Amino acid sequence: MTVSFHKYGEYFPGTGELRDIGVGNGKYYSVNFPLRDGITDDTYKGVFEPVIKAVMDWYRPEAVVLQCGGDSLSGDRLGCFNLSMKGHANCVKYVKSFNLPVLVVGGGGYTMRNVARTWAYETGQLVGQEMGPQLPYNDYYDVRMNLSYLLLRRYLLIILTVLRTRLRA
Repeated sequence: MTVSFHKYGEYFPGTGELRDIGVGNGKYYSVNFPLRDGITDDTYKGVFEPVIKAVMDWYRPEAVVLQCGGDSLSGDRLGCFNLSMKGHANCVKYVKSFNLPVLVVGGGGYTMRNVARTWAYETGQLVGQEMGPQLPYNDYYDVRMNLSYLLLRRYLLIILTVLRTRLRA
């Protein structure tokens, strides 16, 4: 079972469409949630949690591999989303709440200070240690914010409705 929340469109053309649900014996074992530029903590949580809950309820996995792509963080040099460190870590916290074995791996993320800070914070979440956002000063500590487009809530609701319907079928 694979669930993917990702930038869709011109970035990686031809991959990760809503209708990509797997093939052969893997049919219905792939859930893609294509996202648009500018998603924020609240809008991401509003689609991530219901989809993951439905997948957990339907497929009942015994373990989870969670790949935490840092390119979804605000200010990422290649990304176009606006997730904060805490919004990003909410995914880790939510998946951990199912009390299953979880293997968390990194991936993506092209603004090193954001990636380092976020993965350290998420590691703290995994081991039950609250950590602050501070990092020692280093060569990558420049501040650069990403001012992306705002997402239409309607788009997210449509995708969420389609995926929920599929997961119930």
